[in-house]
Amino acid sequence: MSGFIRKLVRQVVPETTIARVAAIALMAVVSLFQFATIAQVHLADRQFQINALVKDEIRRVDSALQYTTPESLLNQSEQLLAEQLRGLKITASDNSVLAELGSAPTEALLPHILKRPAGDWGLYVDDYADLHWQIQSASGPMTGVLRVDVAPGIISARNSTLIRSAITLVLMLLAGLVVSWLINRLVNHYFVNPTNVLVDHIESWQDHTEDTVGPEEACADAPHLLPLANTFQSLIEQQRKASRQVRVKQKYLEFAAHHDPLTHLPNRLMFEDTLAQTVASALEEGTRFIVYLVDLDNFKILNDQYGHVVGDRMVAEMGTRLQSMMGDNDLVARLDGDEFAVIQPKVASRASAELVAERLMMAARRPFEYRGFTIKTTVTIGISFFPQGPEAEPIGAVTSDEMINNASVALQEAKTNGKNQYQFFNESMRSRLTAQIQLERDLRTALEDGQFEVWYQPKINIRTRQVIGAEALVRWNHPAKGFISPELFVPVAEEAGLIIELGEWILRTACQQTQDLQEMGYEGIGVAVNISAVQFTDGNLLPMVSGAISDSSLNPQLLELEITESAVMHDPEDVIKSLHELSQFGMRLAIDDFGTGYSSLAYLKRFPVDTLKIDRAFITDVSSDNDDVAIVEAVLGLGKHFNMKVVAEGVEDEDQLQFLKSQGCDIAQGYYISRPMGFDDYLQWMRDYAPGFQNILTAFDDDSDLDIDDPLDHVVNQ
Repeated sequence: MSGFIRKLVRQVVPETTIARVAAIALMAVVSLFQFATIAQVHLADRQFQINALVKDEIRRVDSALQYTTPESLLNQSEQLLAEQLRGLKITASDNSVLAELGSAPTEALLPHILKRPAGDWGLYVDDYADLHWQIQSASGPMTGVLRVDVAPGIISARNSTLIRSAITLVLMLLAGLVVSWLINRLVNHYFVNPTNVLVDHIESWQDHTEDTVGPEEACADAPHLLPLANTFQSLIEQQRKASRQVRVKQKYLEFAAHHDPLTHLPNRLMFEDTLAQTVASALEEGTRFIVYLVDLDNFKILNDQYGHVVGDRMVAEMGTRLQSMMGDNDLVARLDGDEFAVIQPKVASRASAELVAERLMMAARRPFEYRGFTIKTTVTIGISFFPQGPEAEPIGAVTSDEMINNASVALQEAKTNGKNQYQFFNESMRSRLTAQIQLERDLRTALEDGQFEVWYQPKINIRTRQVIGAEALVRWNHPAKGFISPELFVPVAEEAGLIIELGEWILRTACQQTQDLQEMGYEGIGVAVNISAVQFTDGNLLPMVSGAISDSSLNPQLLELEITESAVMHDPEDVIKSLHELSQFGMRLAIDDFGTGYSSLAYLKRFPVDTLKIDRAFITDVSSDNDDVAIVEAVLGLGKHFNMKVVAEGVEDEDQLQFLKSQGCDIAQGYYISRPMGFDDYLQWMRDYAPGFQNILTAFDDDSDLDIDDPLDHVVNQ
């Protein structure tokens, strides 16, 4: 990083480089000037040397002609041509050649030479210079043409130039060294040294050491670098701030990727990673560990009743409670919705696992309070042991998916058995779960193939024993297994979401067949149809009911919808609204299994309910159990007070019927009157039962003195 800072500083402070470049450029210009001067001197020296040679030769020829004639020069050719003179031609005024020595210029070159001024040798070719001059002699004026060897002059000039160039080069090198030394001293003093000091301070700012000084102190010897120091300090602070933000964001993203945003517990991803590590460690070390799956009971109902804000607070509080019950080495995670998971490594025995499960259930049962709400809830726990049995040895391999699946199977088993409990996984549970899955598949096939039937159990007016209608019950006639109990397939249908489709089919079939009874002459015979909690909260109940009534043309007053007590109390305010909408449509409403849930009398008086149905559990021993008697009397009192009809389910003998009659109960239903039966059998039962019953009614009405305590027995006796 320091190297980068130094490089960046030097890029930001270009004066040092500029100074060096300027020095080099200056030296280059001086060098060019020096070499240009040397070149000019060389040319001048060469001209001088050649001129000197030419003049010397001309003087020698002139001296020779002063004492002799041109013709006699031929005898002196060896003396004349001994120096640099290589050729001589003397012509008279009429251009006649008087004398010619050596390699004089040819006749072809002579006109060109004579055109030049006297003494001008022009350009030399092959180290020879040609020129002419005027000669004054005793015999008259003459013109001399010379060819002179200028090579010695050129060599002399060249040697002189080389000497000057060498001296100049040495002087320039010395001058360059001196200038470079001076520039480096200046650059180091004003830029390099202050820059290095600044770089050291910048590094200390970056490392945030204790001996850090401010920009003013760092640039005390170089004030011109203060703006740069301030800029770098600002950049470092921004970089440090951005780095802190990046680290915070990285930690947040890492936390968010592995933790649940609501409870801040580890999420499914972290749970699966930890479980895989725990499995590998257990296999390697031969230890045991446990996976607990914890699910809040009826959380959806509570969430719908109190709102999602309260539901989220409950989930967060439940996560805190579960975590407080576990150790530091245990992992508590939220998997989804209201489902938590716990990994407990190195568990000694089943007994210790049971203690942990009981602790978790105890923590969950503590009341939850929020803004005036006090809510009690429970949890169901599925436990998966590794190895599979609590006392088994860790033999073979197991995957984390198998551990989760085993705990899920145990959790489902605990829910099936009534919730608010814990169950250890065993293979028999998997068999039951497999059977349940197969049952769900068969249910879907049954809906497509029309394997369901609607059966009817008649209801009578206890005082008059008149048939007033029947309760519609669903039966499944499996092609291979025969009739399957509703207690087996109805919960599966509700859980699988098939109850909506099945319930609508039951309602439409019951309405249509009841309308068929009206058209056969059994006017006023109504039908009661059960509505599950799933249908009630689906939001499509009123359109479904109105459509069934409209399509069958059934009088709405002949249809009674039975809703369980627990269903109507899940969300009382919404229930009140829905019940009023159904009541305004004209149909009757009944609360089924009254007394088995947790009815609020404050809400009960607001419900537009026409009928209360006493659960069969209170009727079975009503002839001998004082507690059941008290409960029945209380329900009958409520019904009378709220002007509701009361139906007693599960009437199986005459004593029960007489007791209910004595207490003022309105309607009875049970095996004593008739078992559930298909529509054809129900129609035949009506034909057999109703005429005799109508005769009894007529006799009873005509003769008020007739004492008939049991019209049904009277009909049977007849």
